[in-house]
Amino acid sequence: MKAAVIRGAHDLGVIEMPDPAPGPGEVVLSVDFVGICGSDLSYYSKGAIGAFQIRQPLVPGHEIVGRVVRDDRPYRLKPGTPVTIHPASPGSCLPGLEARPNIWPGSRYLGSAMTMPHQQGGMSTLLAVGADHLRVLPESLPLLPFFRKTRVRAKRYRRRV
Repeated sequence: MKAAVIRGAHDLGVIEMPDPAPGPGEVVLSVDFVGICGSDLSYYSKGAIGAFQIRQPLVPGHEIVGRVVRDDRPYRLKPGTPVTIHPASPGSCLPGLEARPNIWPGSRYLGSAMTMPHQQGGMSTLLAVGADHLRVLPESLPLLPFFRKTRVRAKRYRRRV
């Protein structure tokens, strides 16, 4: 599979990687779209977000839409099911933070250099992710037409700058 990899500030490339092998409870997705977030831009422009510096090649991307390729769980999603991903895996809850799992110690986020090894993101052709992170999307959701309109607007904006 192909993946975008950031190795440091202004060092972005596309590389070949092995297809992901799903672990227990994981589903393999074909990635259709990945949003580019401020954190992805910071990793590219600075090689870091605050204290979280890229120390190994990082596949960015945590705003992901894709389709199920493989689900070996007993109550599986059918191949082709459109999904988006909740990118966070909460760590250990602390008293007083029960309602804020996004800041629990040990939390992990797709496409983040916060931990070592880094938590690889979804800017790749395939991605294995825990089924509990999937959110099924309506089959009728018109993703491609919106993407095309957005791309046209981006081209127009570039010309003005």
